Amino acid sequence: MATAALVDRDLDIGRRILAGLARARIPVNVAFWAYVPQISEWQLYIATPLVDSIGPKSAYAKVLTALHDAGMDPELPWRRIFLRSPRDTILKSLEKQAKSHPEENFRILNAPIGGRFIEDAYVYSGAVDIQESENLPRGVAPSTYFVTYAPYSGPGEATVAVTGRGNLEELLISKLHISQSTTESALKELSVKKRVIIPNVQLGARDLRRLRSA
Repeated sequence: MATAALVDRDLDIGRRILAGLARARIPVNVAFWAYVPQISEWQLYIATPLVDSIGPKSAYAKVLTALHDAGMDPELPWRRIFLRSPRDTILKSLEKQAKSHPEENFRILNAPIGGRFIEDAYVYSGAVDIQESENLPRGVAPSTYFVTYAPYSGPGEATVAVTGRGNLEELLISKLHISQSTTESALKELSVKKRVIIPNVQLGARDLRRLRSA
């Protein structure tokens, strides 16, 4: 395992990046932090079919525009974000692993990607991002919550709006099958920060349909 620690802040930023791309309907096959021993640095790799469909330069422009529109400029590790084609054999393998294991975790990679040797990787699974609308003061009217599942695989919208805390709780527990304890913990954090990300959520096609019909 890499000697340089991957800090919680980077892990959280990676989740926020994937949520921002999902809201912009930018497809992502797999995303992970990769440790590059040559420079002793963790870099964020995102495999998106945009690299093949519109070319790397245009893909970068679209991704950076989406993250700028999401207001993420101050916290983005711009220099450490790399886009790659999902056709890469190693990335295909990581994508398969991420779908079969719902938990985010480290993987020993020891393989080259894009001309660089990658020692270790922290691979993201699915996550649910919840943001509370700031349009009205609390108590004036029921809050509206915007719920996004990332990474986005399409088709259709990745974000739905849910009005009222009770409806949000029902969506998470009854429709998305997130445990009650996890839901309660997330809603408690949401009440303080007005945004929360629930990691390690794997939604199948039926679950995504439930989300989009909420």
